[in-house]
Parts: sequence; C-alpha cells; structure tokens
Amino acid sequence: MPAVKDTISDTLAILQLNLEEGLNALQPLPDDGDEDTVVIGNISQVEGNTDATPDIDNRIVITLIKTEEEYTLKNRPNHRRNPISGNLEYVNPPVMLNLYLLITPNVEDYGTALTFLSRVISFFQHQRVFTQANASVPDDPGFGISQFNFNLSMVSPSLEQLNHLWGILGGKLMPSVLYKLQLQQIEYIPDEVRPASPITEIALTERIV
Repeated sequence: MPAVKDTISDTLAILQLNLEEGLNALQPLPDDGDEDTVVIGNISQVEGNTDATPDIDNRIVITLIKTEEEYTLKNRPNHRRNPISGNLEYVNPPVMLNLYLLITPNVEDYGTALTFLSRVISFFQHQRVFTQANASVPDDPGFGISQFNFNLSMVSPSLEQLNHLWGILGGKLMPSVLYKLQLQQIEYIPDEVRPASPITEIALTERIV
C-alpha cells in the first residue's frame, strides 16, 4: 500500500513534545501548580470548542497558519539509482515545505499569558534546531519519522499583517508569536517504483576552450 513519508502531523508532534518538556523544566508560576500544557489545535476555535476539536482552554496552542514550498530546493533530479539493483528509478523528488506556526498562550489572565509567551520564546532561543539526535520523539506506534532535521526562526509581522491574520482567525488579538519551521519533507512512497529510461546520450551545451 502506498504511504506518505514524514507527515506534517508527525513533525508538529515532535515540536509539541519538546516544547512541553522544555516548559515543564522551568520554574512553575507561584499561583499555578499545573505543568504547562502544549496542544496542536486551531486557535480560531477558541470561543467555540466542540467534541470534534481538542480542548484548547488554558493551553499553549500551536496552530499551522500557512504552508510554503521551498523553491530553492525544487529543481532536483527526478531519478535515483537503486542501491541494491543498481538500476535507475524514476522518482519525483520530495516536496520541501516551510511551515508557519502561530503559538498562542490561551489563558484568561493576561499576565500569565505573557509569562507563558516569554517561556516559549526563551525555549526556542535555547533550541532552534531539532534532529533525531537532540530531540525527543513521541512514544506512539503510529509515529512515522525516523530521521528529521528542521529549525525554527521567529517571524515578525507588521501591525497590519497581525490585524489581517487575527481577522482571518475571527478573534481578538491575543499574546502570540509566529515561527517559520524549515524544512518539512513530504514524500509519496508508491508500491512499485517506475524504472527510469537508460541514459543513451549526453549533450554538451558549453564550448571547451
């Protein structure tokens, strides 16, 4: 059966787990005995939670707001050599994505929200690069990533862009921070790989002097 390698949900699950572990290692607030809780959810549903959506009240919410193809890595060969048979195989290169993530402390007390926001920013200032060597992975049989390497950088939208963003989300402005995650690889794995046509001719377009 065909499969999809390295899904967006798996990548966000890595980020969610490591952010939560990092926040839980910090000193808790004096009036908050609970650990910080990070969830993946749609912050636009903050005023309309239903049974079909995760509980995002009193949580730090990670929301995917934009996917963007990394065009600098688009023009790659659409064939590869099978390491076992030695034959050329026709395989479209993976799609490399940048993910824009809005992280919002969804708590009632404004001061607490700002404290949580500072914790989030400090964690990603401390750890910006995530690989299988330095990051925890979810203990889930359905988790499908064995190797990964992505990094986060903060994005600073203008006030006009923030107004437009929160207008789309349908809510009032909340303390939040926007990050760009690079690079998420998406690849379709077919049952059978098509053999590539053999190379029979090489054309030189430059004159050798």
